[in-house]
Amino acid sequence: MNLFQILELVGVPSIFAITVYIIKLVLKLAKQVDILQKSQKAQMRAQLLKDYTEYQNRGFVRQLELDEWMNQYNAYHELVGVNGVLDSRKEDLLKMPCHN
Repeated sequence: MNLFQILELVGVPSIFAITVYIIKLVLKLAKQVDILQKSQKAQMRAQLLKDYTEYQNRGFVRQLELDEWMNQYNAYHELVGVNGVLDSRKEDLLKMPCHN
């Protein structure tokens, strides 16, 4: 069976209906991905600020903590772009005493 025979069998209205269904499904999934991305950004920001506050209160940061903080910051920065609050916190952390 070739493509034209399949199209004749299924019919244009059915193909249109399937196409509309797929488009609606893709739009719904895109909206869900957007919601999840916003949620992830909020969680990352909250964790970065929480950790920063902990290190500031302690007066130093361990090298492993700094490495992990920077990895999460870089991922967050890729998602969000420039963020004045976290950018300044990063600069503060890099100036902070660092222990192994």
